[in-house]
Amino acid sequence: MKFKSIIAASIAASLSVLGSCSGPKGWSVDGTIAGASGRKVALQAFNNNNWYTIDSIVVSTNDRFEYKSATPAAFPEVLRLSLDGANIYFPVDSVSQITLTADASAFSHNYTLDGTEAARRFAEIDSKIAEAVAAKGENAVLTDSLLKRELTQIVLTSGEPIASYYIINKRIGNRPLFDPAVKQDLAIIGAVAQTFETNMPDDPRTATLRNMFLSAKAAANPERYSTTEIEVSEAGLSADIKAYDNKGTAHTLYDVASKGNVVLLSFTNYELESSPAYNVILADIYKKYHDRGLEIFQLAFDSDEAEWKQSAVNLPWITLWNAPEDGSAAIINYNVNVLPLTYVIGRDGVLRTRVTDPTTLEKEVAKYI
Repeated sequence: MKFKSIIAASIAASLSVLGSCSGPKGWSVDGTIAGASGRKVALQAFNNNNWYTIDSIVVSTNDRFEYKSATPAAFPEVLRLSLDGANIYFPVDSVSQITLTADASAFSHNYTLDGTEAARRFAEIDSKIAEAVAAKGENAVLTDSLLKRELTQIVLTSGEPIASYYIINKRIGNRPLFDPAVKQDLAIIGAVAQTFETNMPDDPRTATLRNMFLSAKAAANPERYSTTEIEVSEAGLSADIKAYDNKGTAHTLYDVASKGNVVLLSFTNYELESSPAYNVILADIYKKYHDRGLEIFQLAFDSDEAEWKQSAVNLPWITLWNAPEDGSAAIINYNVNVLPLTYVIGRDGVLRTRVTDPTTLEKEVAKYI
């Protein structure tokens, strides 16, 4: 795993090993490494394309270890613990307390991270990649559409920008899993860059992501490239979406949008904690405006089809599932960088508004009814 430069001094200045829990409060990592009693684990950070050791932590006789920073992290960081060449990556943010449970004999493969949602996501990400590599080999994983779909799902649903950053910078061997030279991969990188631009403009990674995205875009289209900003374009209806509802009936966006109705193109995931509240908003709008020409075309990116069907069966609008074989085309074509996301399509079949805040959705719908 390699990252772009993030100003080593800012990391080093915030780190200090404390012998106990006293002193100023900062982030911490502790836990158990079975079979590592008396051994040293290196705590490392990344800068200038190199991992460097911040300090060595001696594992106690009961396989326990602890490290505590002197001050909170100014921005989320990606660090790693290294034991005999095997690595476990984890995020720290402000005063987060990370807990690791690992086994020295399978250090980078048999472990759990806890303490924050971002830490749990890191463990999930590396577990998915490790399983894919073990089953298919490194070269096959680089073009594994199912793995990339699962990782893209995390980018869109986790709500943890540092986990998304980790995903798009992940390397298999010495090659990027998400390659900026590949159009589909660049779209996901752009989605992450846009999230950082919007929500974390002062984070040092924001400029790095912007440059990564724009440089790759310029290399792909040198004649047409003239912008210095990440474009958040309103996607048109040049791309159709075809998917199946819970009864196995096929629906296409082109067909639904051509019938003279106002259409809400809804991208969602029923597994999200926010999904029930989002669907309540949609239900209120649908009840109020359906008889006046409103339709909802909802595409869900749930990981489990059976559970999606259970959620979809009672919804009155068109509910569809983005199956694994459908890939990430809809995400790329409609600039989906967060879930839920809704587009309002006018009666003329033209996409009119992009809505990321569901509480403003009815106001936008009313403009076109």
